[in-house]
Amino acid sequence: MSRIALLLALLAPAAALAGPPAIAQKTLPNGLTVLVAEDHSMPLVTVEIAFKNGSMTEPPELSGLSHLYEHMFFKANAALPDQESWLARARALGLSWNGTTNTERVNYFFTTTTGHFKDAMVFMRDAIVSPLFDAKEFERERVVVTGEIDRNESNPFYFFNHAVQQRMFWKYPTRKDPLGSRESVLTATVEKMRTIQKRYYVPNNGALVITGDVSADAVFAMAGELYAGWARGEDPFVKFPLVKHPPLPYTSVVLVEQPVQAPAVSLNWHGPSVVPQELESTYAADLISFVMAEPSSKWQRDLVDSGACAGAAPPNWFTQQNVGPINVTLQAAPEKLDGCIQAALAELPKLKDPAYLTDAELANAAFHAEVDQTLQRERSSALSGNLTFWWTVSSLDYYLGYVDALKKTSRAQIAHYVDTYILGKPMVLGALVSPEMVKEKHLDLAHFEALVGGKPWVAPEPKEGEAAAKPAAAAAGKAAKKDAKAPVKAGPGAKKKEVSK
Repeated sequence: MSRIALLLALLAPAAALAGPPAIAQKTLPNGLTVLVAEDHSMPLVTVEIAFKNGSMTEPPELSGLSHLYEHMFFKANAALPDQESWLARARALGLSWNGTTNTERVNYFFTTTTGHFKDAMVFMRDAIVSPLFDAKEFERERVVVTGEIDRNESNPFYFFNHAVQQRMFWKYPTRKDPLGSRESVLTATVEKMRTIQKRYYVPNNGALVITGDVSADAVFAMAGELYAGWARGEDPFVKFPLVKHPPLPYTSVVLVEQPVQAPAVSLNWHGPSVVPQELESTYAADLISFVMAEPSSKWQRDLVDSGACAGAAPPNWFTQQNVGPINVTLQAAPEKLDGCIQAALAELPKLKDPAYLTDAELANAAFHAEVDQTLQRERSSALSGNLTFWWTVSSLDYYLGYVDALKKTSRAQIAHYVDTYILGKPMVLGALVSPEMVKEKHLDLAHFEALVGGKPWVAPEPKEGEAAAKPAAAAAGKAAKKDAKAPVKAGPGAKKKEVSK
């Protein structure tokens, strides 16, 4: 038994941890949600704002531009005429700051001392409400963002992850690609930035989260005053509804050739979304991930300790409101790769066996999640980020009830999740191999297709009234070479997958 598992087993019967933090909530007249979690243990405060934005809102012509917009946040606005003034003011306030772009969230945050709280609130308001999008600063930041793309393209796993994502969400690939492409960034305009601002940077699509040494009443009064002039906008998801990702039509293989020393394989399925009718499956997905990630789990013993695989990450589900992917990542020497894949596929049906996941393991997994959630509250800056993540992809209620829901998850719900999303369902097998492995070990596309019963990929014909799939999505079936363009979990512990920080 691992030390963590032993600790959980010893602590679980003794006492439950403190419940979720007390969070005060208010909705301003313009629709802005304000959340406050007081923590007076240290004279620090974090001011964070987040929007339901990111690649989920991006058709091809806006691909990656939520990410570019994030970079432009730290620039000139109506109160500070240039970036130098912005940086000088940030230093004067002693700010630690950053921002991230995700598939379903964009967020910005400042941490400072309590004495600078009011000034930090004004600083945030000015940056959000009145960006200037100075043309010279825009051109400089375009270079920075394309530099991020360059850095990603130096990593073989960039191409691997991108090619798999393109196949998984073949009809609307840009909706799962926060980084975007070099082409989209280079052709971006200030007018497109204003389009994003007008659609998504409206108060009724955002949440202002304040954590730390503050008073909730004082925060509500200040936010009401500061944001009184920020007008409510149209609901962006009424005028521009999210796309519906069609299911995978059949099992297929994505082969990516890169100069790697050892092969890697991922098995990928469409998982649940955080919507009312699928909530039970979201808890089941996380619970079995916690159980099977333990070094003492049957999954690890059967696949890794047995020598079948060098590494075998358990089924991991990425929390999303719009189709969260499930993936299993495997590693093995080239000569053992087939056996590793077959062993993993044979292991998955065992998840429904009552003896495979013991009562103690399920209880410890829920307690593990509770420990993670409690640890996040040690730092108010970490808590603010988790609150905005859960607010954007699900709801505050989902976050607050998360641990209790895990504890109540039944074996029937686990079996339903496995049956609904994994067993017998079409998947994408992604294989990352070197050209030498293809030539010398015959680890080519046909080999993997035969191994898992995959069919050659042909994008389904669009139904009447639907746009045709982009050719790039169909082309991802063979090998992603160096000209590929695109990017690169989260429980209340680690469910965030950002591309920019």
